[in-house]
Amino acid sequence: MKILVTGGLGFVGINLVRGLAERGLGEVIAADLSLPGPAEEAFLEPVRACVRCCPLDVRDRAALAALLTDEAVTHVVHAAAITVSGEAERSQADTIVAVNLESTLHLLAAALHAPALEKVLLVSSSGVYGTPVDLWRPQREEGPLDLTSLYALTKYSAELFVAHYAGLSGKAMAAVRLPAVYGPQERIRASRPHTSAVHQLMVALRASRAVRVAGPEVARDWTYTADIAAGVAALLAAPRWQQPVYNLSCGRSISFAEVVETFRAAGLQATWVADASEAEIAMRPHQNRAPLDISRIRQEIGYEPLYSLSDGLKAWQQVSNVGVKAPRAWQP
Repeated sequence: MKILVTGGLGFVGINLVRGLAERGLGEVIAADLSLPGPAEEAFLEPVRACVRCCPLDVRDRAALAALLTDEAVTHVVHAAAITVSGEAERSQADTIVAVNLESTLHLLAAALHAPALEKVLLVSSSGVYGTPVDLWRPQREEGPLDLTSLYALTKYSAELFVAHYAGLSGKAMAAVRLPAVYGPQERIRASRPHTSAVHQLMVALRASRAVRVAGPEVARDWTYTADIAAGVAALLAAPRWQQPVYNLSCGRSISFAEVVETFRAAGLQATWVADASEAEIAMRPHQNRAPLDISRIRQEIGYEPLYSLSDGLKAWQQVSNVGVKAPRAWQP
């Protein structure tokens, strides 16, 4: 394989790049707006021999098409995206649509004329499901959607285009919906202006800083980056895809109370407050998500998540991050 990962230096993208390279599937091209800095280079150093980084603006249709053909790319993981909400959706609507949706159209159109290309996997999001009525019932791929944000609209529309072009091209094309992801290399970028609550807790732990937290009942299926990479790798290696969309997660709901208690067991000083506005780190009701039902990807390719929350946080602590205070020993 020769695998192109767009958005390859973003949080999810760079973890996919490293995870795919670790599995020896072939050369991995990490395409992003800029070249890697010291932190990204340090993270990729263990697999640098089979990873190549190149600048790419996915809004540039000609450049994207040229990369596919000139490099004889066989597999694409389209992870480039802008994840914003609220007021940013109004002020950045054109850019969000261009990156999240129009770039997918550019890629799919180019795929029609890229003879070496075999598979395209779109990285989508559990955000298309919205806040569930039943927080603990697993969300199936064919379940109800809640397309009330521009982000969700662009992601779901991109999924529809992928399914359409799969029929046009006769090539394997599908989407994978990801949950709340945690792990190394999460940081603020133009395409990701806020970091997750789990990342904020890790920063506080590493700094030995006490924090006030809120929202114990809010739940997400927090999934470690290595499990995400393993699932994507298994999809790329599968002989065929039987479905247009696959959920990929740890498969269970984890309340913020459980998250905080796991950090507390490792030494974090955290105090619960009732008012989210008084907390340094808070989860709010609209952030609730039902766990993704992963029976489809389990049955088709034998995927099984390996990391519990505690195991994922331990593994994260062992990953070096340039510019971040050296992690203290994890002692759950």
